[in-house]
Amino acid sequence: MKLFKRIALAFLILLTLILSGGYFYFNQKFTPEENYLTVQNESGNIPVTWLGRDKNVMLLPIHFQGNSETYYLQFDTGSPYTQFYSNFIKNIKEISVKNDRAETAFHIGNTEISSRQFKIFETKNSDNDSLKVIGTLGADVLEDRKTVIDFRKNFVFLNISDVPKVFKSNLIDFKFSKRKIVISGVLKGKERKFLYDSGTSAYEFLTYKEEWEKLKLKNAEVKTENAKSWNRILTTFTTRCNENIKFENMEIPVREITYVEGFSDGQFSLMKFTGMSGMVGNKIFLNHCIFIDGKNKKFGID
Repeated sequence: MKLFKRIALAFLILLTLILSGGYFYFNQKFTPEENYLTVQNESGNIPVTWLGRDKNVMLLPIHFQGNSETYYLQFDTGSPYTQFYSNFIKNIKEISVKNDRAETAFHIGNTEISSRQFKIFETKNSDNDSLKVIGTLGADVLEDRKTVIDFRKNFVFLNISDVPKVFKSNLIDFKFSKRKIVISGVLKGKERKFLYDSGTSAYEFLTYKEEWEKLKLKNAEVKTENAKSWNRILTTFTTRCNENIKFENMEIPVREITYVEGFSDGQFSLMKFTGMSGMVGNKIFLNHCIFIDGKNKKFGID
């Protein structure tokens, strides 16, 4: 009996060490650098340009002083950083690159964003698209600031000074852990956590295969597609479901559910480590306007 107790105690100690080590590993691995952006002025309404028939990519126009060209950044709240694509900025003289970092300032609406430490994402080629998409506007632009994304009227408003009147009595809490927007909601009677990622524009709800199997409609047709994300080829499996996610006083219907093959182990590990059920994209909010208060950690849906 004493031997059993000693073995059990040793197992508990080992388990505690593993869990503690896992926590510190993930905490360090997924903690972003300090926010390197300087953001000045309210933006006013910034028009959104969509790529793809299903509104796959959400683009915002930017301008550099002294340069009449219009460039675009993908608005991706799933990215912790605003960054530029290496092969797409080589000929932009307003951006200087040194030691794998970029220094520049640009205007997005009436807002000026500047930094000496913009990250650069290595890209393999430069497409000759009519729209010059040169980088990503990440969740760092939301941190400690107020933002409206109006999908109905097709605009984004950055760095708002006050909470819009329509949202003042219609706010819920969210967590901004590791610069990720995590919202609590109820799905099938169970409290769950959802990552809001505007980079998954074409999808309503992305989850694990196990959850996908439980929530999809029986015998529903499955649509399989290949998609590219950060130089990685992903395979998506989308089918119909008939569920609702309740965010306190509002229910949002979910009519499609997707799981993905090709995500890195780190991405799935982060989701499971933080207890998230999956990611919600822009598609479930297309009939709504949302408000994100990155300072007070409040989220509104109208």
